[in-house]
Amino acid sequence: MKLLYLGLTLQTIFLFWIILLNSVRVYFMEHYSVYSVAFFELFLGVVSFICGIIGLIKKANMGLSIMVMVFGVLICFFFVFIYLLSEAGIPPAIPWLYSE
Repeated sequence: MKLLYLGLTLQTIFLFWIILLNSVRVYFMEHYSVYSVAFFELFLGVVSFICGIIGLIKKANMGLSIMVMVFGVLICFFFVFIYLLSEAGIPPAIPWLYSE
């Protein structure tokens, strides 16, 4: 059960990072690299997804486990759509899928 709350905490951190601390996020992107911000967000998504899977395996709280897993997958999709895919001819921020 503690892992599910860890997953929820990580997802809450992700929401605060995107919504309330966006200026800090942009500062890190401009002064350091987009990689630090992107991998932090991917880390939050993957770890919360793993917490949901472990909660599902342990059968702690099925509804909460599924919710944590779904939001973890959505955070990972956010990473893919924002950082890895190009948009309207603009190259992606992280060019893993496309050669420059």
